[in-house]
Amino acid sequence: MAARIEAFYPELGARIQSVRNRRGVTQQQLGLRLNPPNTRASIANIESGKQRVLVHTLAQIATALEVTIEDLLPPGQSDRGANLETSSATRLTQELENKLKIPKKDIQRLTSQLQAQNERRNA
Repeated sequence: MAARIEAFYPELGARIQSVRNRRGVTQQQLGLRLNPPNTRASIANIESGKQRVLVHTLAQIATALEVTIEDLLPPGQSDRGANLETSSATRLTQELENKLKIPKKDIQRLTSQLQAQNERRNA
């Protein structure tokens, strides 16, 4: 089980890097948009899967890149209607619940708030 969770981070990091590059944002710029600010090296470690990402940091990264958390999850794994037991979104939720002891309802609330912010920004 742990190996499967750990495999999630390089996939997530690659997706963050891809979106960041498409947006024309440097690692340094992305790090400075977070609160507290992260170093360029920290963003590089996240993108390479060497550093885990806390839910509030993932939410901030999504906001800084003007995307949803789902947009940062590996392609094909966060599709609506996909098998939730094997999706990256579910794995992320499970990890947040188990390791950080964040209740599922709070994770859903954070995700909903972030989506609403992104929708208002893109409107």
